[in-house]
Amino acid sequence: MKMVSTLVRIGILIVGILIFTNVTNSSNWGNSSSNSLDNISFATYMLVDWGFVVLLIGVLLSMAMVGAAYLVRDERKENLVWNGGESSD
Repeated sequence: MKMVSTLVRIGILIVGILIFTNVTNSSNWGNSSSNSLDNISFATYMLVDWGFVVLLIGVLLSMAMVGAAYLVRDERKENLVWNGGESSD
């Protein structure tokens, strides 16, 4: 099992190095055209044109976090008793 874990870590490192070298290689990035998005256009699209969708995604993600917190809570008897005292149940 330890060998599998080591091989997985080495594989992740190799994939990370490959992704990093491809992203930093300047030949993969072409010259920017005049009709490409700039920062102002991107911000306008995200906050004005797509504002409701971004808000909806935020609500869905917060609901998922509340659901995850509900699922991982621990309600065993010894965890519900305060300071190791006796409970009335």
